[in-house]
Amino acid sequence: MSRGPADTGAPRPDPSSRIRPATRPVLVTRPAGRGDALVDRLTALGLTAEHHPLTRLVPAPDEELGALRARLAGGEYTHLVVTSRTAVETLVPVVAPPTTEVVAVGAGTADALRAAGLPVHRIAGGSGAALVEEMPTAPPHATVLFPASAAASRTVPEGLAAKGYRVDEVTAYHPELVELPAAVASALRTGGYCAIALTSPMIARAAAENGVHESTAVVTLGDPTSEAARAAGLAVAAQADSATDEALARAVHAVLGAAPSGPPSPLPSAAPSTPSSAAPSTPPSGPRSTPPSAPDLS
Repeated sequence: MSRGPADTGAPRPDPSSRIRPATRPVLVTRPAGRGDALVDRLTALGLTAEHHPLTRLVPAPDEELGALRARLAGGEYTHLVVTSRTAVETLVPVVAPPTTEVVAVGAGTADALRAAGLPVHRIAGGSGAALVEEMPTAPPHATVLFPASAAASRTVPEGLAAKGYRVDEVTAYHPELVELPAAVASALRTGGYCAIALTSPMIARAAAENGVHESTAVVTLGDPTSEAARAAGLAVAAQADSATDEALARAVHAVLGAAPSGPPSPLPSAAPSTPSSAAPSTPPSGPRSTPPSAPDLS
């Protein structure tokens, strides 16, 4: 198995039953309310996908966010650095003075900032490391507001501090674990999914704790997620080559060998007869490989 906390004793699929991988659905584990775009992209590639979140994103208390907005609007910061769309959403309604340089980690975050009414002065290459590299050495008295997840990587705040910026890191939201429905959890352990898409270290660890069948391809977004998955005992089949839903969908599609999608078949006396516990199959033939490193998302 890729990993499982314990042997459940459930019957395993017959390795000789060469069911095409894509006759089973792909499990999308993005946070609650965040899976539709990836599901749509997988569907457009001819795959069946289901969204069952392993986490949800909880904004900081209103009074804390209100104080943050007031400091930003009051001109306390020379820079606003944002590394996720969720951080942007926690800031709305937001106003920044024209003297504040707004920096986005990538194009998606830049779009979210513009939609919130903010100009974007600098767009990095889609990763925390690229953002740090993009930023020049700090001018005198440069102060950065960095609203981020409580689980954010240290790449951005530490990298900017090393360049001379004073970084005010504020927890704008935090992730919480979400329990999978029993049928989905069982199907993931027993081969009901052809692939699972993992998009954060926390999600990777939660999936591994549940157990992932050896025939389920593990596809990741970003180096931190891949590292967390491997540390938890999962075999990473592929990593997206950029930090976007499009790239993640392409990586899943490539791992499955572009097999056409079809209706799930019932698992032989293993998982419940629901769409999320479709028939297992053997993994795609040939060795699994990991593409070049994807961005280190914060």
